[in-house]
Amino acid sequence: MAEVSLSELASFVTAVWEHLTSPGQFPVGQYEVDKRQVLLGASVAVTTTLLAVCLRLWRRKPRMVEPQPTTGKRMKAVVFTSYGGPEVMTVDEDYPVPAPSAEDDVLIRVKAASINVLDLRIREGYMNALYRSSRRKAKLPLFPIMVGRDFSGIVEEVGSKVTKFKPGDEVSGALGLDHTYGSLAEYTICKEAALSHKPTNLTFVEAASFPHVALTSWGALVTSAGMTKETTAGKRVLVHAGTGGVGTFSIQLVKAWGGHVITTCSTSGVELVKGLGADDIIDYKLENFASRLSEEPKLDIVLNTLGPHVEAESLGLLKRGGAYATIVTPVVNSMDNYGIVLGLLFALSQKWKRSLYQRLIHGRRFSWAFAYANGEILDMVKQMVEDGKIKPAVENVFSLSEVHKAYEHLARGHARGKTVIKIAD
Repeated sequence: MAEVSLSELASFVTAVWEHLTSPGQFPVGQYEVDKRQVLLGASVAVTTTLLAVCLRLWRRKPRMVEPQPTTGKRMKAVVFTSYGGPEVMTVDEDYPVPAPSAEDDVLIRVKAASINVLDLRIREGYMNALYRSSRRKAKLPLFPIMVGRDFSGIVEEVGSKVTKFKPGDEVSGALGLDHTYGSLAEYTICKEAALSHKPTNLTFVEAASFPHVALTSWGALVTSAGMTKETTAGKRVLVHAGTGGVGTFSIQLVKAWGGHVITTCSTSGVELVKGLGADDIIDYKLENFASRLSEEPKLDIVLNTLGPHVEAESLGLLKRGGAYATIVTPVVNSMDNYGIVLGLLFALSQKWKRSLYQRLIHGRRFSWAFAYANGEILDMVKQMVEDGKIKPAVENVFSLSEVHKAYEHLARGHARGKTVIKIAD
């Protein structure tokens, strides 16, 4: 049996993928693929998936839109009345206060909530497939959609099986991707598993600034790139856009675990990232990060918070055995365009192809990173905050009545930390 080299195997796998996506000839060295068998297998897989989706839709029973349980009280809440521009966002001053409807629900009186660029994208229709699905399951119309993900506040009421929290507890957390309620309101509902006790050394405004970015950073650096407290010391880590919410947290997390942080930012952000502990700072207005780092030792980890335009150069800076993680992925757009099931399958097939190529040819880990609501992670972050290893980076604080001004500031870009909405004293 002839020996198979790594490059031949990678060429073979890549060629098969190209065959499935663009019919035509594909060279694979000494190997031959029966195109009819490949196409037959692909057809069977696609047909099976479509049949499963059709069966699911056929068996689905019509659902009547029913009101969610409420406390009978009214509150102020920021909502989107439809998809569109800034005009579709309003502060509803007569929104019903929700009541826990599940055994693990926690009703929270919100003190502060931070805003994210993700909110602006949702306003324009991003994640509409997930929203339609989650709100259909909750027996709610699509609009109005409550806005916001991370928050801090005080527990008001708990579900029958909640054991970790009780009324009066000070908490912080982030709502899941499929959340029914939003955090930019006087009250919200959150699952017990997504909550953590508020760090004792932070104000409510400070505590509301980090849950979402902490979970995003953790998902990228720890879950995807494999960074751990025990193995990070001395590793060279590039964090793109160090002054953003994810960037400011990621710099501190890597430094807390002993890593060497390299970050990019504009001239006006240099002092901020230096204060957070960045070891090497690249002013992207003055020099290209790839040119600067090409003469230095290879990187162990790259965190891409910017998008595809820095991917190729970032990958080229990684050492063999290094890890690349990006928080900018096509998964949600794919689900919005093709439906949740088919969109997810299509996006993951593209990710698998790129990941396999990087692993086989360059020996690098290639990952798409995602943030999940997780109270256990926030508990670990809480301890690091109380130990002084991580500090909140709050750029601006607005009142609930100034929410439009807050989002206008966010939309301009070039963040220097998080923007927080103070909802109650």
